[in-house]
Amino acid sequence: MASLNCSTAVCVICLEKPKYRCPACRVPYCSLTCFREHKGESAALRSLLLSPHLRQLMVNLDQADDKAKLMRACMQEPLFLEFADCCLRIVDPSPNEDS
Repeated sequence: MASLNCSTAVCVICLEKPKYRCPACRVPYCSLTCFREHKGESAALRSLLLSPHLRQLMVNLDQADDKAKLMRACMQEPLFLEFADCCLRIVDPSPNEDS
């Protein structure tokens, strides 16, 4: 992972120059506001990942020969959709989204 002094390191929330790292996952962030948003996103994802059903879906998907076919089936599962939406909100937050 890039050093906070590195010119390529950016805050995971707002993409500004980071000053800190998350103590749990070490991703960079720039302010308490961004840390709180990151922590909320992480908590939501962690909560979903505690589901044995979701974890089994992911294991099956990882081990499947036809991953595309199984992915289509998984996308019919409400829990998997919630997981996918949570991941997408983390990696590509909508600027118009009210958190």
